Amino acid sequence: MLLRYLPTGMLGLGFAALMASFMSGTAANLTAFNTVFTFDLYQSWIRKDASEAHYLAVARWATVCSVLLSLGGVYAVVRFENMLEVLILLWSILYGPLFATILLGMFWKRTTGHGAFTGLIAGTAAAIVHHGLSLSSDTYPGVHGGWIRVVHQYPNEIAQNCWGSLYACGSSAIVAVAVSLATRPRPESELAGLVHAHSLKPTQHHGEWWKRPEALALAILIGALVLNLLFA
Repeated sequence: MLLRYLPTGMLGLGFAALMASFMSGTAANLTAFNTVFTFDLYQSWIRKDASEAHYLAVARWATVCSVLLSLGGVYAVVRFENMLEVLILLWSILYGPLFATILLGMFWKRTTGHGAFTGLIAGTAAAIVHHGLSLSSDTYPGVHGGWIRVVHQYPNEIAQNCWGSLYACGSSAIVAVAVSLATRPRPESELAGLVHAHSLKPTQHHGEWWKRPEALALAILIGALVLNLLFA
């Protein structure tokens, strides 16, 4: 798009703006990675009473490792035809289990932290196993799937990843419910503002029915179903 729409004098400015946005996003991701690893994982579970200099060194090494992992991921991404296939694959592995976990945590007050974490891990594992056991009809075993064994073929990669997301979401919900029922829940006094049943409900003002959130949500749901039936 830059080469096609920008003149020669503006091409350098457009390229500089593009690189600045890439560098900003990369820096934010690297900072988030080393912060989460250093303080939420390393300091909390591995070494709790180390010095600030030690944690700073761990954060630096975490940044180096994250860059190396990113470079390794690039060689896997170039095997796909477009970025949409990569994004859908990542969403099916990460967001499917996360969606089920968030829904249970918001609307079922019996959900426990152990159940949510275990369900999240189980759903992610289910998506990875599904990807390893399935393959689309126009690809070969490898990064596109089938790296364990091809037991089922889908017509395309989008269908493969969508079904993987459904398996991940369902597995996460089942495991989270089972573990939550087997563990002790938090007292209801600690759930205020965290779950829907113990949150303050906004007052409903009378007005046009088509301006209410319920009507808009129903319209979006019907539109999504119609589009899926027309283009599935």
